[in-house]
Amino acid sequence: MSQKRSTDLMTVTVLGAEAFIRPDGRAAIRLDTNELGPIAFEVDQQTIDTLRQKLANAETFLHQKHRPS
Repeated sequence: MSQKRSTDLMTVTVLGAEAFIRPDGRAAIRLDTNELGPIAFEVDQQTIDTLRQKLANAETFLHQKHRPS
């Protein structure tokens, strides 16, 4: 994946999330969004690891944003 990403993306508000197993045995994550309703995407171990890393980065951004100057 490219490290350089466009910031001109559609953004949705996540209202809830759930992990589940599809009938064919593959793992997926469902996101309930305000703008699009429920959406889901399949995940494997590599995707889960990447999501963990990116969520940790986002959490760091949030902590920096709320840190008093």
